[in-house]
Amino acid sequence: MLRQRLIAAAVGLPMLFVLLALNWFIRAEVSPAHFAWLQPIQNDDLPLLAITLIIAAAAGWEVSQVVRHRYPQTGKWNGVYAATALLFFLHAIRLARPGTGIPSIPVSSVGLVIDSLGSTACVMLLFLAVWGDVEQRGRIGWLENLVVVPAGLYISATLCTVLLLGQTPPHEMAVLLLFVLVFGMDTAAYFGGKLFDGPKLAPNISPNKTIAGALCGLLAAVGLALVFKLIPTEHRQVWWATIPNLAWWKLVVLGIGISVFGQLGDLLESAFKRWGGVKDSGSVIPGHGGFLDRFDSLFLAAPVCYLLLRLFL
Repeated sequence: MLRQRLIAAAVGLPMLFVLLALNWFIRAEVSPAHFAWLQPIQNDDLPLLAITLIIAAAAGWEVSQVVRHRYPQTGKWNGVYAATALLFFLHAIRLARPGTGIPSIPVSSVGLVIDSLGSTACVMLLFLAVWGDVEQRGRIGWLENLVVVPAGLYISATLCTVLLLGQTPPHEMAVLLLFVLVFGMDTAAYFGGKLFDGPKLAPNISPNKTIAGALCGLLAAVGLALVFKLIPTEHRQVWWATIPNLAWWKLVVLGIGISVFGQLGDLLESAFKRWGGVKDSGSVIPGHGGFLDRFDSLFLAAPVCYLLLRLFL
């Protein structure tokens, strides 16, 4: 299990860093003149949108698969449509109203074209799929989609705050902070629970989670948040200095908030899997299961991280 988790981290984390670095490279206008072709996507945050869409689409697919264990005829793609729709909508709204509150649609924006096509496709396909389910199966069709659609929208709405984090003063550093704290918390909680065992945290929802594991996750999140104070900031006005320049107690609050709500998100996903009668939501990520299993903590941690950073900044 440890070997599988290390392999997954060795593959996934570099991909995350590369996409965030690419997002910064395009956004920060550091490209020389021969990269002028990047100008139409310079303020679109497309790599960051790609990160959220990959997570949302994979998690939405797994939502549908979990519901299919309970209702076998549930549409396979309904969860994907619901989980990605709001991301396209929010991204389009940000591009059309870029921080000033004054409508200004950028005609040359590649992102706006992608958002328009994506949001239209998601809404139309979801409507047709739900309509077909209800026509074919009546009450059962309603029951299937009363689970799939809200679960997908939950994923989409919470991941929207990852896009919003990219618009805070720390930009990609805020997104990196979120992922590092969530992954560190999950890892510490898992191994802390294995090492110390003890009383269960919520035995009726997730029999393997322990109070000791939850406390280890909390301490790890706080400790990792404080590590960001060590990032060198020669010029205190540069964008990545925003988080290191936060007071230590604010970083502690960030760590606690992300840990507490991240673990609540984990328990919520465990309850959903128990309802569906499955152990893991998938088997895509070695050592973790599916995307829902890996990113369940992120879904509630992201809004808390965004709200706290907006408050502190």
